[in-house]
Amino acid sequence: MADRGRGGRGRGDRGGRGGPRGGRGGGGATFSGFDQGGGGGYRGGRGGGGDNRGGRGRGDRGGGRGGGDFRGGRGGNDFRGGRGRGGGGRGGFIGESEVYKPNGAPRPDQAITQLENKILEDFGMAAKLSALKLSSSKGSKTLTNEHMPCRPAFGNRGTEVTLWTNYFALNVEKTPSLYKYALEVTLVKEEEPKKKSEKDDKKGGKKAQGPRPATGMKLQAIIKSALNQVSQGIPYVTEFKKQVICLKPFPLPDDQAVRVLYEDEGKNDVYSVKFSKAPDVDMDKLRAYAQSMQDPTGDKSFPKFADAMDAVSLITGYQARVDSQMASIGRSRYFPLNTPSEISNLGEPDYNLAIRGYFQSARLTTGRILLNANVSHGVFRASGNVADLMRSHGTNAQQLKFLSGLLCNYRLPAEKSVPGSKGGQNSGEKIIRKKITGIAKPGDGQGQNKPRITRAAGGPTEVSFFLSGSVPQGLKENAYCTVADFFLKKYGFRADPNLPVVKFGTNNPVYIPAELLKVIPGQPLRRKLTGDETSKMILFACRSPWANATSIMTEGRKCLGLDGNPAFKNFKVTAGKELLTVRGRELPPPTISYLSLQNKPQSTYVNDGSWNMKQVKAVKPGRLISKWTWINVDYYGNEHADTVRTSMQAFVQFMTQTGINIAGAPIPSSNNTVVCSRNEPPIVRLRDKFKQFQNNPPQMIFVVLPGKKTDKEIYKVVKLLGDVEFGYHTVCVLRSNFVKCNPQYFANVALKVNLKMGGMNHKLRDDVPIVKNGKTMVLGYDVTHPTNLAGGSNGLPSLVGMVSSIDKDLGQWPATAWSQTGKVEMLNETLKERFASRLELWRSYNKALPENIIIFRDGVSEGQFDQVKDKELPYIRQACTSKYPANQQPKITIVISVKRHHTRFYPTDPEHATKSRNIKSGTVVDRDVTQAIVWDFFLTAHQALQGRHYLGTAKPAHYTVILDEIFRSTLGTEAANALEALTHEMCYLFGRATKAVSICPPAYYADIVCTRQRLYLDDYFERAETLSTTSSQATVVAPEIHRNLANTMYYI
Repeated sequence: MADRGRGGRGRGDRGGRGGPRGGRGGGGATFSGFDQGGGGGYRGGRGGGGDNRGGRGRGDRGGGRGGGDFRGGRGGNDFRGGRGRGGGGRGGFIGESEVYKPNGAPRPDQAITQLENKILEDFGMAAKLSALKLSSSKGSKTLTNEHMPCRPAFGNRGTEVTLWTNYFALNVEKTPSLYKYALEVTLVKEEEPKKKSEKDDKKGGKKAQGPRPATGMKLQAIIKSALNQVSQGIPYVTEFKKQVICLKPFPLPDDQAVRVLYEDEGKNDVYSVKFSKAPDVDMDKLRAYAQSMQDPTGDKSFPKFADAMDAVSLITGYQARVDSQMASIGRSRYFPLNTPSEISNLGEPDYNLAIRGYFQSARLTTGRILLNANVSHGVFRASGNVADLMRSHGTNAQQLKFLSGLLCNYRLPAEKSVPGSKGGQNSGEKIIRKKITGIAKPGDGQGQNKPRITRAAGGPTEVSFFLSGSVPQGLKENAYCTVADFFLKKYGFRADPNLPVVKFGTNNPVYIPAELLKVIPGQPLRRKLTGDETSKMILFACRSPWANATSIMTEGRKCLGLDGNPAFKNFKVTAGKELLTVRGRELPPPTISYLSLQNKPQSTYVNDGSWNMKQVKAVKPGRLISKWTWINVDYYGNEHADTVRTSMQAFVQFMTQTGINIAGAPIPSSNNTVVCSRNEPPIVRLRDKFKQFQNNPPQMIFVVLPGKKTDKEIYKVVKLLGDVEFGYHTVCVLRSNFVKCNPQYFANVALKVNLKMGGMNHKLRDDVPIVKNGKTMVLGYDVTHPTNLAGGSNGLPSLVGMVSSIDKDLGQWPATAWSQTGKVEMLNETLKERFASRLELWRSYNKALPENIIIFRDGVSEGQFDQVKDKELPYIRQACTSKYPANQQPKITIVISVKRHHTRFYPTDPEHATKSRNIKSGTVVDRDVTQAIVWDFFLTAHQALQGRHYLGTAKPAHYTVILDEIFRSTLGTEAANALEALTHEMCYLFGRATKAVSICPPAYYADIVCTRQRLYLDDYFERAETLSTTSSQATVVAPEIHRNLANTMYYI
């Protein structure tokens, strides 16, 4: 979007749209001699929320809606934001210790360390590595026979450090095999709606629609009823969806199914719940594997013993799931509903609730099973009496009008209770759960006897409906009756005349007084947050490592039921009383290189993951920008044009002094202002303006946006026109910031300009060993899916972004992007074509194809690792076969980069903590919470930002090698150190920042490309967020980038 003075955009887990960006990572800037005096060095790089992202939804990624982890951006922090101000003290930690448990932490379990070492020795890695070296000259076939590359060794570079981690040890005692059933719920008989029923005729009840699959609370109730019939005291655990785990077989009928009568929506439906026997879960084999990492069955699947670990997670999460005081989302997150300290009201417009909850999942590691527990934040609808919710919004006409729309969007069940009823019944009528569709307004209903409503948000005396058949005493048959009279005569209840009545149904609506309705608590929000809601969410959710660790140990243990848990007792599971400690290492930062003002190499040193751009130039300028122009977008004439023109002249001068090649004067234009009308979309006039440049097309257009409330829509239009329709590079700036002519802001924008034009802003002083010979290409690709949309995603595509390096400096990452069928994680045959295009791009710069290709695949879960190798790798091989001689195929290494996980590390010693009280930048962990033979590691390359108000907990990136034909055959036991160093140092090469980022650039840039692709389809996604389905069932295809911008960093 328009640059707001931050360099680079931090990123955390992916998922959902909306949400704030994290704060700016530094104080005053000095760039190319523009000394501001004592302001500190410019730090680019906009940090972002990690676990709390309101940004775009993707795959397993979401937030800001759906009650999921509220994620903002991708900086790798748990909900960071705010504007950092250079050094400063350690404010904002009132009542907190510098580190969790400052009086000392226990040593990491030495028995686990010894077991890890022994397992690697038992696998005979030295011999295997020798074999790999011998075979390396014969091609890659020998190297790819292994299913998953075995860890060559544990890394040993860097300063050793002990860290806390958010894991508890789980002790699973020796038990017989667990029994497992797969569950299938189907509708057997749907009751026909009664003809001329009192409810239908007297209150306009809606006739039953076609059967829908049971989901949510309804599905849980059906399965719970079935289990009550068959369990007969046999302990079990379930997620109330697809499976149940039990200690003994259930005594089931011959057909393995039971019938359940479910009463809802005024009718009795009969469901069949079928219990299909699944393979038993052998916990003894799981424990044996943890001790040896060897599977005697020879099973090559990954992850190992997934069914057994799934069963353990069901056991550890079951107590929280059945607790009536908890809300659960998905299979792993639980939120306390009645703990005031864990709840924050987000205020207007809807008074939604931010709730601090907890994630839990069992993890298989070397020698033990661990329970990963983490703080998680969700957003839920306000609950309680509907009348109280109405009163909290106010009672004037405008507020009631807005309230009508709010209730229409609830689309959530509400409990109804009628005075004098017992067990939900009164006078033989059943009180049922309904879905609110709105409040009364003129025009409701259809047919001859439509309701009569005198005004919008009508109260019980202003809403009348037609009564026929048997009527309550005192009311007339075949006549209209007010809601107030009906409930007074029928139930003796006097409805509040000042509150609108609540509507259920549309064609034949039912009206109920608000006082008799209660919204069920714990219903997740299904829309993105407003800006104000987002800010309040950040203030509530952004917390220090000490605060999160303390919460896990106190409220977290209580919410997750880690103590005194009946399911734990039944299945003989116990959880450790303290968080674990692990061994980590602090890798040294690289040295950054620029050009001095005299055009000589100049080194800049890193401090806490950041550095300054003082008295330096970009290390390599991009192509000459000989033709450029600027557009000032306004809604009130061209009154700002002169100020913008002056600022533009200053900016061009600034870029020239920083080594960026740009002509001094723009393309002549009679008028640089585009005056948009609020009565028409901005694309109309902006397209007209872009068309004016077609006879003399500019290489770059600087677009000055009018203000924060309007820049999102204009930004989207500018990028669609520039990237797709006309092929002009565009850079958007916010006028209020740009006209200040602040060198910090100018520097941030200039970084992007140089990258778009093929330049390189900085590089590492010391070349990365594995790529320094110029024969290794690094590539990253990612897929984002149309998920976490409240209304559905029919026809919406999955979007793919791919970037690749072009030389040994890793400073330029041209992109290609495409779309494919929605919600299909693995890529199709287009991957072959696009991968081949990256090979040709490398050849165009280097006069030869790369000998080695290192691929960072972003956005897949552990359960999908095999699919990457089985479905995507063949396309990559085919692309290589089409370009290389048969006997000269390149060596390939594939690394999966994952941000969406819940592992955290906290410092144990203030000497190894930063100002934000996080672990130091460059901390790597490859032991204690990993499996010895799986080559993976956690890397916290970045530094969690410390803002004036916002703190955060740094989230490490998790890297797993699923194919290796390069490192072990070349470097032997040093391969682990080499890969960790490469990944760490690349995090300092994010081109638009002067700070290390949380995920290495190939994965980071690929994600940004996907974000840009999604922007082009924003209108489709917006509709999917608000409608029950997308307006068209036809498949939507993302547009192709204009050929003028192909193979550039247009997306930055």
